[in-house]
Amino acid sequence: MFQIPVAPPLPLAAPRALSLALAAAGPVAIGGILAAHTGVIAPLAAAPAIVFGVVAATSPALYIAITATGDGPPLAAVARALGSALGAFGIALAGLVLPAAFLSLSSVTAVTTIMVCSCALGGAAVLAMKRLSDELATRTLSAGVVTFVWAIATLGIAGRLWWNLASEAVS
Repeated sequence: MFQIPVAPPLPLAAPRALSLALAAAGPVAIGGILAAHTGVIAPLAAAPAIVFGVVAATSPALYIAITATGDGPPLAAVARALGSALGAFGIALAGLVLPAAFLSLSSVTAVTTIMVCSCALGGAAVLAMKRLSDELATRTLSAGVVTFVWAIATLGIAGRLWWNLASEAVS
């Protein structure tokens, strides 16, 4: 059986366990910022549910689609790449939580809070998608296109869910 060589994983700026803990705590903190400004407690639990729920729901499609192109890495490599991307998301979000809190809590409108929190989550998510792309190291154009389309769709789904949550918390 032919084995596709897999590139060694790229190092993270922090240990994997810490970066994954930050990936779990970051959305809670962003949800807490929105909750503090709006007085609604739901974003504390809903923000991490959106992040992990969308990744859990869409990542099988990524693996299946990349495998269908003929450039699919082994399942373990895709799982490691997703873990590294979540870790990168956590590290990026950890750096954005304090500025987001300052800007959000010093603003006078809820719209500013929504925009600042959305930018923090979106920015961290885009960096995580870049990390995922680097980790997967797809060698064909079709696998790269599949990864790009999956990233856009995943960001779109998560963004829509976040927007619904934030606009409902404000109203």
